Amino acid sequence: MSAVSQGEMREYKTMDGEVYRGEIQDFNPQIDKITIRTDGRKIIQLQGDNLVDEDYIYARDWDAVRRFSENTDFRITISGPESRNKWAKYLWYRPPGKREPMPTHQNFHNRMSYRIKYDNQTGYDLENVELKYCIYYNQERIDHWKEEKVTDLVMRPVVHKYAIIPDGQNDTFDSASVVLRRKEIFGGEDLIYLEGDGNRLKGEMVGLIFRATIETASGQSTAREIRVPADLSEEYVWVEPTPENTVWPDDDLDEREDTQKPPTRFEEMGGKEDDDE
Repeated sequence: MSAVSQGEMREYKTMDGEVYRGEIQDFNPQIDKITIRTDGRKIIQLQGDNLVDEDYIYARDWDAVRRFSENTDFRITISGPESRNKWAKYLWYRPPGKREPMPTHQNFHNRMSYRIKYDNQTGYDLENVELKYCIYYNQERIDHWKEEKVTDLVMRPVVHKYAIIPDGQNDTFDSASVVLRRKEIFGGEDLIYLEGDGNRLKGEMVGLIFRATIETASGQSTAREIRVPADLSEEYVWVEPTPENTVWPDDDLDEREDTQKPPTRFEEMGGKEDDDE
């Protein structure tokens, strides 16, 4: 996806009052020359500092948008996904008396993210830029109503807004993260749908769709799209970030490891092994 706003057929007015109607073809900021094709199909060049402010700003914005749309000038690289943290938590059944607790669930968590880098070599300070992405992953769970294991496609939309990205600025950052869950369930042998590998649930990354957008003060815009991996199926469609869908509870998870077996009920009440039952 690369939808660049085309130079529209419009009037360009010079300081001395001349008016040229045409469509911009090129702008060279080094020599401050604007090339337009007139409505009579004639190619002419205009001196930038001889245009009225509104038309000069339009020409510069057109060139900024054009360069933003090209990876040679506004460079974007995405790598990953990579693991940021792993931790486990066990759940236990604690029978009465001195009987030892038994695990019922072993939950393994893996926080994953992508690495994103941008580099502004357009020659312009870029205003009103949004870097947006949607992370896709599959997560298995038990649907006890259907009595079967099901797979949910989970989508996390994110947006980073920039009032301005100065020319020459570059930055590398980790994307927002998602947590994959791997779970093993014990003690459900009497449930047919937990037989075999039915008691083992996993999560796996699918990919990411990234979009970079810009809209200038003169109303020109473009959008770029990158899919990771590059052959990510078209069945995964873009989800626009909103204030509602960007709130993500997994950002606040307790990531401390917790696999230690708890005391017996007897020990919890202060009993000791040499005490009579």
